[in-house]
Amino acid sequence: MLEPSRRIPYRTWPGALAVLLAIAGYVGGLKLWDSRTPGSRPLPAGETVAVGHARFVPAEGWEMDVSRSRAGRSLMLFKGGHKFLVTTGPWAGGPGGPMTRQQRLMERGQGLQIDGDVSGFVTPWGLQGNTFAYYGSKLAGRFWQVVDLQRRSLVQIDVYGASDGLNEAMADARDMLESMDLEAPQ
Repeated sequence: MLEPSRRIPYRTWPGALAVLLAIAGYVGGLKLWDSRTPGSRPLPAGETVAVGHARFVPAEGWEMDVSRSRAGRSLMLFKGGHKFLVTTGPWAGGPGGPMTRQQRLMERGQGLQIDGDVSGFVTPWGLQGNTFAYYGSKLAGRFWQVVDLQRRSLVQIDVYGASDGLNEAMADARDMLESMDLEAPQ
């Protein structure tokens, strides 16, 4: 008569403990890194900042949101509950396309209302483009767009936030827009 083979037991807890310690070390390391990495960075007063080929002087008191800014592509500034976002990128069409898309995105995707018609603007530096205001139940803002057909580039500027304090944020945003040019080295 054949006797069934006896399986020799082996220990699994050392391997499981090693995996658990590795996961705990990884998560703990990420939490430590996150707590030591600042989410915002104050900007020096009066110094020019650049995003892509656009450059401007931030208004006093605005800070850079590090997590929502992308080197060479976008720069998010904030002051209180208000945001100032500059986005740059290539453009290979006419000047009206991105503006229409942005309005559609705001109306249909975000449930915002466009206030009035799109109008033109020109800054003291000669930067020109189109702008419109928008509002919703919890926020309001203004969107500016500049298309440089020679460079085949697009610059979009969006300032938004709660209605409380929006006039001061808009004044700062206009100052930053008026200091903007498209001559930053890339």
